[in-house]
Amino acid sequence: MAKEPSAEEILRAVERHVARHGITARLSSPGTADLSRQPLLDCRIVRCIEKREEGRRRVPGRPADVAGRETYTDLATHPVDPPPDPSTARKVELVLDGSLGEVPCDGCDGGRKDCERCAGRGRLDCEPFVECEGCEGGIDACWECEGTGRPRPRGRRTGPRPADARQRVRCVRCRRPDAACPACLGRGRTKCADCKGTGSVQCPGCKGARRLRHAQCAGTGVFTTWTGAVISHTPEVHTVEQSAPLHLRQPTDGAGQWRRTVLTTATEKLPEDLDPRHRELILPQLALENGEVGRRVTVRRLPLARVTAHADPDRVYFAFPSHTGIKVVERPSRQRVVRFTAVASTTLVVAVLVLVLVVVVLR
Repeated sequence: MAKEPSAEEILRAVERHVARHGITARLSSPGTADLSRQPLLDCRIVRCIEKREEGRRRVPGRPADVAGRETYTDLATHPVDPPPDPSTARKVELVLDGSLGEVPCDGCDGGRKDCERCAGRGRLDCEPFVECEGCEGGIDACWECEGTGRPRPRGRRTGPRPADARQRVRCVRCRRPDAACPACLGRGRTKCADCKGTGSVQCPGCKGARRLRHAQCAGTGVFTTWTGAVISHTPEVHTVEQSAPLHLRQPTDGAGQWRRTVLTTATEKLPEDLDPRHRELILPQLALENGEVGRRVTVRRLPLARVTAHADPDRVYFAFPSHTGIKVVERPSRQRVVRFTAVASTTLVVAVLVLVLVVVVLR
C-alpha cells in the first residue's frame, strides 16, 4: 500500500477477519472497537569518520611502494574523496613532498655484521680432550701405572683381576700389556667427540660464515626515511529502533510492507510521514559529528495498529499494511491469558490434592 491505511480501512480489515469466528459486529460503528497506533521503526545510521595523522617514518631498505605513493604539501587541505559507501573502511598513505630520503644503517657494514656469538671468528673454543667415560680418568685408566706412566711397585698390587672386568689393552704410557682401559689406552682422557681433538667447533650461530644478515635493516644496509601521513576512513554505525513485540516479529518482518527512505547528507530532511514519536528519537542522532565526511541514514517504518473488539474480548488484533493489502494477526487477550492461567493453576492444585489424598488412603 502506498500510504498509511486509515482507521476505517483498518477496522474493515479486522471486521473481515473476526467474521471467521462468527462475529458480525460492525467495528467502524462508535463504541464497538478500540484502535491505537503503534508504528514500528528501524533506523540505521552509518557515518564515515575521517582521521588524519602525520609523523616521521623510517623503514629498512628501499621500498618501491613508498616512492610510488601520492604526495601532499598541506595535510589539512589535501583532498581525498571519502569512499562511495560510508560502511567501507579505508586508509590512504601519503608522502610529504620533498621529504623522501635514504640514510645508511649505522649498525652494520653493507647489511651484514659480525656474528655476536663467535665475534666473527666462525668457530668457538672447545676442550680437545674430555674425561674417559670408561675409566672416568682415575686409577682404572691403567692397573699398572694408574695413568701416570710410572709402574707401581709389585707389592702394591691389590687383589685379583675382577671376573667381569672389560678386556684390557696395552697401556701407551707404561707399555704394560693387558692393563689399560680400552677406551683411552691408559691416558685417562679421550678426544672430544664434537671437535675431534682440534680444540674448536663451528659456531652454531653463523654456521661458520662469520658474518650475519643484519635484521634491523633487513640486510640492505640502508633505511628509507620520509614524513608521511595516513588518512583513514572508519565506519561508525548507530541504530534507533522501536521493534515489534516478540510475538509479532515474524509476521511483521516477513509480510509487512515497510516504507524505506535513505538520506545521504546532513541537510536532507526526514520523511514527512514519519511518526512524531519516531522523529523525536531520530533527530538528536543526526547531528554532524567531528570528522564526518559521509553518511547513509536508512529509515524503515511500518504502520501498526492494535484493535480490540468489544464483541470479542478474548482476542486482540494487530493490523499492518502488506504487499497484498492490510494483514491482520490475532493474539489472545490479556484477559484470556489470565483466565487460562487461573484455570490451569486450579487444575494443578486439584491434581496435587487428589494425589496427596490417594497417598494418605494407601497408607
